[in-house]
Amino acid sequence: MNKHSIPLFIGVVISIIVVLLINNFTVVDDCLDHGGSFDYKAGQCVLETGEIHVASFTNYLIAIYFIIAIAVAFTVSRLIKRFLTGKT
Repeated sequence: MNKHSIPLFIGVVISIIVVLLINNFTVVDDCLDHGGSFDYKAGQCVLETGEIHVASFTNYLIAIYFIIAIAVAFTVSRLIKRFLTGKT
């Protein structure tokens, strides 16, 4: 790997982890709050009655995840580059 690609790779991995954690806190917790169980294979919230629950904010989640992932990847890679080069 190139010396410059290692911080970018670490930044992308960290941003994927952050997006997965945010997804767990938003979608899965919202499903559990409504008394349902989250089906990870289908990616849906199944209520006790068998209905599929769709949260009102799910339309915007992809855009929010994209913005958060880019911001986290950029910030982490910049911090790692700064740490490796020793600049303050």
